[in-house]
Amino acid sequence: MELSNFFCFVLIFINIGVIISWKCGTDQLKLKPKPINLKKPNITRVSISPATDSEGYSPIIIGYDFSTFKKPNSMSQSTFENVKSLLKDTRVEFSKFLKVRHESFDLSGLKDTIMDVCELTALGRDYPNFLIDNDVIIFPMFEQMQSTTIAAAAPCLIQSSTDKPLGGILLINNQINFEKTNFKLYMKRILLHEITHILAFHPYFFATKGMNYTNARTNSHYIVSQTVIRKAREHFNCYSLTSLKLENQGGEGSVGSHWESRYMLADYMVSTDFEDTAISDITLALFEDTGFYKVNYFSGGLFKFGKNKGCAFFSEECMKNGKATFEEFCDVRGEPKCTSSRSIKSSCFIVQYQSDIEADYRYFSDRRTGGFYSADYCPVAHEYVDANDYFPKHCNYGNSNNLGKYEQMGDNSLCFISSLVPTSDTNTGVNKKAVCYEVECNSFDKQLIVKVGSQRIICPQNGGEYAPSGFKGSIECPKYDDLCNTNDDTVCNEMFDCLTKEAEKNNYYYKVDYYDYSGNYFSDDDDDDLGYYIPTKGSGDKFTTNFILLVFFLLLNIY
Repeated sequence: MELSNFFCFVLIFINIGVIISWKCGTDQLKLKPKPINLKKPNITRVSISPATDSEGYSPIIIGYDFSTFKKPNSMSQSTFENVKSLLKDTRVEFSKFLKVRHESFDLSGLKDTIMDVCELTALGRDYPNFLIDNDVIIFPMFEQMQSTTIAAAAPCLIQSSTDKPLGGILLINNQINFEKTNFKLYMKRILLHEITHILAFHPYFFATKGMNYTNARTNSHYIVSQTVIRKAREHFNCYSLTSLKLENQGGEGSVGSHWESRYMLADYMVSTDFEDTAISDITLALFEDTGFYKVNYFSGGLFKFGKNKGCAFFSEECMKNGKATFEEFCDVRGEPKCTSSRSIKSSCFIVQYQSDIEADYRYFSDRRTGGFYSADYCPVAHEYVDANDYFPKHCNYGNSNNLGKYEQMGDNSLCFISSLVPTSDTNTGVNKKAVCYEVECNSFDKQLIVKVGSQRIICPQNGGEYAPSGFKGSIECPKYDDLCNTNDDTVCNEMFDCLTKEAEKNNYYYKVDYYDYSGNYFSDDDDDDLGYYIPTKGSGDKFTTNFILLVFFLLLNIY
């Protein structure tokens, strides 16, 4: 079985802008995970992390063998350093939500085996310590790839007795361009996706852990593992759900190795380059169902696609008689929309394709008219973007030139459909449009508070069209429980920001040392701040706390 997954761009030019979409396949990375027998070393890593629990789980430590990561002659030093920095930063995000029970393995004498199973031409000189210092070792490298491909990844080093992933390959296109606005954030999302393929989201693990099911008649693939289904039932409010479909479009690199976008659009593990990206509890559950990890379910609740829509979300089509059946979909090309997380101002994506759409996915009289390809051509909110500016209408870090008079951009701002202007404003006849407003969640009174300019309004708890006093026009309010789904009033609109905020409020306290190879050792005491540390509330100075812990464990070793 040829197994790979990678991101890429396909630019579809239409008269209103540039649409960025995925192209996936297996023509550039064709690794087959190969389990190997590993031996225990005479020494093991000693963890002093306060986050190590009673079962021996502690935040995952991902290392890189940078001996495989050589700067191409055509690449600037700044681009090279940007990629290295993003690689290090991305693994910190995993340590915020993923714990693993560490096992040390001595790789001495296995150089040729490792190079064979991972198809390497180079290996760091410290390779015997790769899996003593780390839980997983990743071999990043630049490749001359198709111009439409950003990165590719797959596991390659597998523990034979458990099928646990211990290493993987990460290919990165050597033609990437950091001059584009917000490209760093975009690239970080891609790296999070790709490394997830190495750690868990891969057909190899689905098969060896009995997590999937294939309908031979339709050649459709589904995840059926227990925790995934429980979390999916809770999210969609469909308690008869027994499986969750994987992607069935886009070629071998997408089919069966990503979530089906029709139901999971906006989760970071769909195959589509979609601007509204979040970490769902459903994907976190998939990590847990492999049996390799313990998961911290505090991703901020940003994933809202299909939330509370019930079983009809799966049984009904996205459109009937030319009308959208759920608010996640739309039926008027270009009408103002907010993406499902309410992070991005957007509009209804309906385009004309170059050839006829498959009969099962036709929702319009014109055979070539349809919505978003990987979402079974359902029309959805999708941002029209400029090729040099990623996320220009994001309510956190978008282009301020896209803001109206009463809008506010920031990490507490979300998207609303609104025509509100204060009564003192002489402007009349304001049409509804997608806007960014700063919000507050008051969990005590179950109130969603929206700031419009300098004024604050309270949305009805059950949502709906609302025309507050003191304003002309109206605002479409969401239900309080659909937007404010935490108990401590946290608001976030970007998945990495959500992770940090949720980790802080949950007192997720830990200190991680990362070991990378090509002759260097990095820790979170170094100047480049690779580690991640959150003090317990009331714990005092973090350096004092860790110094005491270090002395304590040193004394233990002496006596």
